[in-house]
Amino acid sequence: MRSDRLLFGTAGIPNSTVKKNNPVEGVRQIHALGLDCMQLEFAHGVRMKEEVSSSLRKISYELGIPLTSHGPYYINLNAREQDKIDSSVERIIQTAKISDLCGAESMTFHAAFYMKDSPYDVFDLVEKSMSVIEERLSRLDIQIELRPELTGKTSQFGSLDELISLTKSVSSCRPCMDFSHLFARTNAYNNYQQFCEVLDRLKIELGDKSLQNMHIHLSGISSNSKGDLKHLNLNQSKFNWKELMQALKSYNCRGYIICGSPNLEVDAKMMKDYYMSLL
Repeated sequence: MRSDRLLFGTAGIPNSTVKKNNPVEGVRQIHALGLDCMQLEFAHGVRMKEEVSSSLRKISYELGIPLTSHGPYYINLNAREQDKIDSSVERIIQTAKISDLCGAESMTFHAAFYMKDSPYDVFDLVEKSMSVIEERLSRLDIQIELRPELTGKTSQFGSLDELISLTKSVSSCRPCMDFSHLFARTNAYNNYQQFCEVLDRLKIELGDKSLQNMHIHLSGISSNSKGDLKHLNLNQSKFNWKELMQALKSYNCRGYIICGSPNLEVDAKMMKDYYMSLL
């Protein structure tokens, strides 16, 4: 994906798609709505036939609608049993395989839970598994960006610090910047200056390219002292998305913005329209 601006799309098939379980029709609907990209949701498992992935690659190319993907929710690279860690590794690899067949360039997932362990120990385990995954995908000649997501709960691996460190240590890793989760996890980072601080940090620690090739998740969100509770529509949330758009525009950020609000394409289009109106 190469673009001179941010691309806006939905986390899954748009709600207004007539054939709601058909991702090919979802891509067509994204195009009809004037949106730019779509994320394939494998949250409950990788169950896509190869002929569907081939059709997705074709329609994505024909309509100029690039794809990203999201792996299963039941991934935990810090599980208590080794066989569950091995299963998590396999789920990431299977998601990468089908995503590659679809033509997706960027894949995100929730990497691990702390399980009351030290975050430092969990980081070491996640880093080890990600290095194994990177090596296996290289042997399969699959070149897809692995993007552990910035998570919204304090019980989950995936703080901003952890993602920056993981990106530095595993070459195929990049952060999936969920700014809504960052707000819920920290009860901070919710105005223009704070958003700029995050972008400055990414630029300083990960280089200019980190802002030119972003995978961002956004939605409205509710939270408590332990982090996020559920996704909301933007106009029902305290998340300051307009000032985030201004910060992203100021830094000339590029890449994907994937909307995970319940109303999906409504908020995605609202964000795109506002972003495009900024000077």
